[in-house]
Amino acid sequence: MASQEPVDEGTLDAASFERIAQDAWWSDDAVVCLSAREQAYRSYRTRGDDRGAARAATALGYDAALFGEGLAVAQGWLSRAHELLRDQRDLTPEHGWLEAREAELALNVMHQPERAFEAGTRDAEIGDELGIADLQFAGRALVGLAVVRRGNVEDGLARLNDSVAAALAGDVADPMWMGKICCWLVAACLETQDLARAVEWCARVERVCRENDLLPLFDVCRIIYASVQIESGHWREAEDELTAAIDRMRASRRGTRLGAVVALGELRRREGRLDEAEALFAQAEFDARAILGRALIQLDRGHAGLAWDAMTAMLTRLDNTDTLVRARILRAATRCAIAAGKRDQGVAASRELDAIARHVGTPALTAQAAEAAAFVAEPGEAGQAWLRAVTLFHEAGLPFDEAEARLELASALTDFPEEARAHTREAERALVALGVVRPGRVAAVAPRGRDLITPREREVLRLVATGMTTGDVASALVISEHTVHRHVANILTKLDAPTRAAAVSIAARSGLI
Repeated sequence: MASQEPVDEGTLDAASFERIAQDAWWSDDAVVCLSAREQAYRSYRTRGDDRGAARAATALGYDAALFGEGLAVAQGWLSRAHELLRDQRDLTPEHGWLEAREAELALNVMHQPERAFEAGTRDAEIGDELGIADLQFAGRALVGLAVVRRGNVEDGLARLNDSVAAALAGDVADPMWMGKICCWLVAACLETQDLARAVEWCARVERVCRENDLLPLFDVCRIIYASVQIESGHWREAEDELTAAIDRMRASRRGTRLGAVVALGELRRREGRLDEAEALFAQAEFDARAILGRALIQLDRGHAGLAWDAMTAMLTRLDNTDTLVRARILRAATRCAIAAGKRDQGVAASRELDAIARHVGTPALTAQAAEAAAFVAEPGEAGQAWLRAVTLFHEAGLPFDEAEARLELASALTDFPEEARAHTREAERALVALGVVRPGRVAAVAPRGRDLITPREREVLRLVATGMTTGDVASALVISEHTVHRHVANILTKLDAPTRAAAVSIAARSGLI
């Protein structure tokens, strides 16, 4: 690591400041990098070199976002670069790199793939016109990633494959952009949960990073690879990768570090280590994946209303063209809506997810849409719906999701206790093998048919679910408060639930109320 002290201007010229900034970028020294870029900008402005100043402002725009300065600061610098280039009579490389940074910001910070598509297209066109291969292939790769996130997976991956082939063949001279192009393809594979392709490309990108000493991009690759391992069920290997990355980047201000923190938080959530997961998600408070993870923790703790509110807020803010992110939120929203007693909203979320899955067509998303449909299925259809979800998750190679769906299937098989027990045993075996540590998870989610709680306990639970107090329930059922307390205690014991809210959530998901 560098000294973390701002650069002293002294007698250095603008070009020297740019070199210092780039060296600091590679060594992950945010203070020196940003300081040197600002000094380069001022030096170019003093000399009246608008192209140089625009180049420095463009770099500052992306690095401000990368090193945690915030979106407003990043947009301010990019806007300044546009102003400086506006009066240039001829097209310059600076125009192309500004479009590349606009596309990166739109994809990675603003989650606006349509805007990224437009900027990436302009970047590639400028590269074509000026004959600059780095611009051409960076622009085409950015367009490919934007197309993937809009839901046109095969088209987007084909564009990315073309750019990566060019980058690895030596057509992209700048090692930073060569590495970025490769990482974008790996990220697209993860986002579409094309796990086999992701593993293959992770290995190739890691080799490129090692050969070219691209440490920051190596960290990105390893974090993505760890996320692939989480999805494919190799949790211990994922934990080793993530903890090592977090340790390497302990003093880093890069958003990459937060990516590792959020991925480890998701692993902890799946394991059932909810307090640890929540603490990790809190470190990336405004990251969409962290917000989603915290909402699912609220659901696991029985606070379905809070989880549903978080889903609603995310869907309202999200750009509708960010198809894959929207699909991920819709999947959770369906589950939260049903647990919160908002069936109509759950059905609407499930239908929207199904439409996206039909358009995108990946096995993982098809399985997730089947899961959402099962959550909203009528009781008589739930068994077949959950069986389809189990089958599709198995075919997609997603063992944790398959096990979770088996537990829901067991809950739906109220008239077939032997089959329910078989699916419960298989789910329990898979979860234990993965490393799930949630006590009582199987018993809570896979009750032994509708006779687990009595008809009177079901009545009590339905009233509790509406928000009634003990006294309200007693009045409604014309029984004593002592009797209500006894029924609630029995319900908590039978469902292995820590609170009334948790019992309501478990019962709603299991079809008991």
